[in-house]
Amino acid sequence: MSAIQSDPVALVEAVERAGRLPAIPTHDWCEQAAHVVSGALLPEGKPGLVIVGVGRAGPGPLVDSTGVCVQSQRQGAELVRAECAGVASLPVASPTSEHPLQVHVGNAVAGLAQWRSSTLARWMTSRGMSAFLIGAGLLADAAPDRVMWFLGAAEEGTAYIGDTMFVMVLLLAILRRARLALGNVGSNEAEWISPREQEILGQLVLGKSVRQIAEESGRSPHTVHDHVKSLHKKLDATSRGELIARTLGHVPKSLRIRDGARNGRRA
Repeated sequence: MSAIQSDPVALVEAVERAGRLPAIPTHDWCEQAAHVVSGALLPEGKPGLVIVGVGRAGPGPLVDSTGVCVQSQRQGAELVRAECAGVASLPVASPTSEHPLQVHVGNAVAGLAQWRSSTLARWMTSRGMSAFLIGAGLLADAAPDRVMWFLGAAEEGTAYIGDTMFVMVLLLAILRRARLALGNVGSNEAEWISPREQEILGQLVLGKSVRQIAEESGRSPHTVHDHVKSLHKKLDATSRGELIARTLGHVPKSLRIRDGARNGRRA
């Protein structure tokens, strides 16, 4: 699969979009990330899909949370999610603290025997699609088996946007944001911010009180207060100010990806 020449302006815009991904673990985080990758790498209107998932490296279920962006009427997002649920591994080296992002792009993907024999590859091939991107990134140095993985595919003959460096920079920007948002959460859905909590958090960021939020949403102050308590626990915040700061991405340096990531291996 060929690539359209990289456009520096397009890369800057894509990195800016990655920087606007949530700084907290929302339930639609992976889906939002998949749309950022798709918008940057798949030509507008061209059939293809991008999958971003969070899960474990090595044996066992790959996916805890998966986001899908589908640019085709022939593959629905739910069907893609179902196919991903049965994938045991992706053929990329496990990321490490020294090399937190591992990526295969373009022809390098086609040369991976483990990929060609996988269930997901056969499923995609049967639908006239081929992978142009497979990657995995370490979400936290303290949890080497916890990864974010990326898969990009398009119909045969479709050129994707950007060279290897374009892809690496984009995914690194997303991984940096993922570390802010997801570095401290596990596979338990209760650790992620629910849609209702996300709605209330947005109102808190705007400076509204619990009573104001309750009145405007038609809920009791007690119910809203319970959601706020849950948010404090999930985001490890001890005050309203810390809660808002965490939401805006102001977190300890320990959650940020190391600068050495720019040396991540490219295949």
